[in-house]
Amino acid sequence: MAQTYEYPMFSPNERAKLYKRLTNDMPIEIRNGEKITVQDNRYVYIGKFRWIDATQKNENEYQPVDGLIVPNGYATIKTNSLMKFENGDMVVLDGELWTVDGETQIDYTYTPKKVQTYQYLEIKKVK
Repeated sequence: MAQTYEYPMFSPNERAKLYKRLTNDMPIEIRNGEKITVQDNRYVYIGKFRWIDATQKNENEYQPVDGLIVPNGYATIKTNSLMKFENGDMVVLDGELWTVDGETQIDYTYTPKKVQTYQYLEIKKVK
């Protein structure tokens, strides 16, 4: 039986919005008979969830190529949501766009059944 009860959590932040990434792999044949796969990413609004900062937001810059300075930001947030978060999903926090990037850690409590309490999401800022 799936868990339907969200563990209580106070959050001073406005609820975040989750957009799930859906991929549509479509094979296309090119002139010489070879096939390539076109991956079309679409994002669908799933719902809102409560969150708080688990770590401070780190904003910095990096240079993938000399002279090209790219802004970058990372953070980890904590949520009591039962939604499934996957790499590539988009999250809107306080009007800023972030992508789930990294391992999602899930905490459980045993009362006597295994109950999900919080999820920790590593997110990366999208500019």
